[in-house]
This record gives sequence, C-alpha cells and structure tokens, in this order.
Amino acid sequence: MDFGVQPVVKKREGRRKSRFGCRNCKLRKLKPLSEKRAKQEIPCRAARLPSPRPAISNAIWADDGSTFFMLDSKDQELFNRFRYRTVYSLGGSVMVDIYESHMLWASFTCPFLMHGSLAAAAVHDRYLGVTPAPRRSLRESYHWFQCTILFNKRLSQHIKEEDKDPLWATAGSIGILTFSSINACLPDHAWPLGAPDPSDLDWLRLGAGKMSLWYLLDPLRPGSVFRSMSETLQQMHQPLPEKGLDSVLAELVHVCGLSESSSRENNPYFTVAHGLSRLLEKPRGEASQNSALGVASKMHNDFRMCLEKKDPIALLLLCLWYTRARETRWWIDFRARYEIPAICTYLQRYHKDNSAIQALIPWDEMRESNQEVHDNEKLCLLGQPG
Repeated sequence: MDFGVQPVVKKREGRRKSRFGCRNCKLRKLKPLSEKRAKQEIPCRAARLPSPRPAISNAIWADDGSTFFMLDSKDQELFNRFRYRTVYSLGGSVMVDIYESHMLWASFTCPFLMHGSLAAAAVHDRYLGVTPAPRRSLRESYHWFQCTILFNKRLSQHIKEEDKDPLWATAGSIGILTFSSINACLPDHAWPLGAPDPSDLDWLRLGAGKMSLWYLLDPLRPGSVFRSMSETLQQMHQPLPEKGLDSVLAELVHVCGLSESSSRENNPYFTVAHGLSRLLEKPRGEASQNSALGVASKMHNDFRMCLEKKDPIALLLLCLWYTRARETRWWIDFRARYEIPAICTYLQRYHKDNSAIQALIPWDEMRESNQEVHDNEKLCLLGQPG
C-alpha cells in the first residue's frame, strides 16, 4: 500500500581512515576480522600492530599486588633522572647492566625499590645542585620514609625468591640515603662539632646491619642477578692480617699505638689502620670504591664505640679515610665536605697538644671542603625549598 511517503535517502558520509585498525576493515570499532571479511579471505592486519606507547602524562604505577602508588609527573621526571644519570654513579659497568636489565623493570613491581630509587635520585639532585636546597625536600623525605616502611615490612614476612634481589638493591639505596643524610648547613653544625644527634653515626651502624642482610638474601647465590659482581665483592672483603704491623704506615703505627703483638682483640684501631694503610698507599685519584668501602666494612663495634666517644685517634682515622673515599662515590663526598673540616677543627680545638695527631691532620682537604661549603653557604642560610 502506498502512503505517498518518499523514502529517505541517507547521505553517505565520507570514510575516515583508521589510524590503528586494519585498513581492510576501515572502521576502527569494527572487529579486526569480521565474518564477512573472513569469507572474503581478506586478512586483517590489526592484530599484528603494536599497542601505542602511553604518553608520559599517563598514569604510571608501582604495584606488587598488595601495595601500590602512582608516580606523578615529578616522580616520573625523578625516575628518568635515576635511570639515565644516577644509575651510572652507583658502580661500574656490571652494576649498570644489572639495573638496566633487571632492577629498573623490577621497580614497577616492587614499590619499596621504586621509592628507594626516587629518593636516591632526589638526593643526587641536591648533590649536583639540580635542586638548590641544602636539606631534604618533602618529596625526598616521603620516598625515603615509604621505602623504609615497605622494606622492613617485606623483611618481616616470608621472603620470596623473586624478592631477594630487589631487596638487596633497596638496601643499597637506603645505604646511599643514610650516608648522604646530613642536616648541617655549616661544618660547625656537623658532627663531631655540632649538637649531638642520635643519627650522627647511623651510616656506620647500617653497615653492620647490611652484613646481616648478606646472609639472609645471599646476593651471590645461584640465580641472583648480583652474582656477576662476585669478584668485585670479594675484593671489597679482602682479609687482613690477624696480628702484627705488616704493611701499616709508620705514622699510623705510632699514633695508633700498634706493635707486633697488636690484634683486633686488643687494639680497636687495628683493622682500620691496616685497611687504611692500603688505601693511602694508592696515588690520589686511583682509590677504588671497593678499597674505600672495604675499609668502612672494617669499622667494627669497638672502633664505632670510639667514634661515639669522639676518641681523637678514631676521629683522625675516619678523617683520613674520608680524604680518599670521597673520590670514589658522590654520597661519601656529600658527607665528607662537612665532616672533614668539622673533625679537623675538633682535633685542633680540643687536642692541640697531641703533636702526633696534629701532624696527620689533612689541612689541605679541610680548606678545600670549607670552600665547597662556602660556595653553598648563602643558599643554605636562605633555606630555599627543594
């Protein structure tokens, strides 16, 4: 029956090419291989196209299934600086390869590692002057705090095999953060001159704690990504003589009161004097991280107790260690630039009658460190935020 209504002819819209879909399917929302196309045996190529990479503005998460957090734009910038700059300051080529092949990826499934990496990048910014602030920023403090909380929480639980390497890497980040944590603006405010603070020697206590982690996580176990560093780690822990004066510098023999009968058990300076002598014998600029950290690993309980009491001989040995160790890693230099002049001033002020100690004080290093601090003094006193 004809009602006199003219049929409506729908104007055909212009086709729009799909950016990511199959060119044979034409429409982006059409399934890549429709029934009609399948019958025509026209292959759909959409499934073979890679997914578009997310833009930097997209949300990026670190998530282990129970704990997660989103990296905002500032965190993403920090992570990029960690990846392309800080990683190369952590050690040699072996360490760089470990991070590029494993740890950078693990950061996105281990929030404790991500927080530690971001905090390390933030303090590296301060050391380099990228962030013009003498003290920790809120962001740096936040990531350090979260790293410590999540790290301790994971250690209190059953440790899965896949978590051991990220935990060991995080312990390294915490070590960097602790070593470079110095709130003094001037050498007069730094230990041992400044007001006592319970955290003054935390970096030294942490070293003893990391040895406990060594046995718990066993970074040289079969399958560990850190196993490739076995030679480096063995060099760091080269054995020292158990007794006597073999290879100890004559100046240190005198000031430390060493003799052929001296040992670790009867002289608190014995192991440090031996290790430090090996380090000081190397030409300036040729000290390795392994040899420098090897001496720090010899600063056992008795020596640490001497430092806590501000024993002048222990202070002198620490100061001499700083002069070479600071050349090897930036986080050691960060602390040394304040504590070298602080220790020298303390020894000059309170032990000026001890000629043996006065003769070994590194005055040139003191002046250089004071100049470095002076260059940042104005900024420090202004207290600009990071």
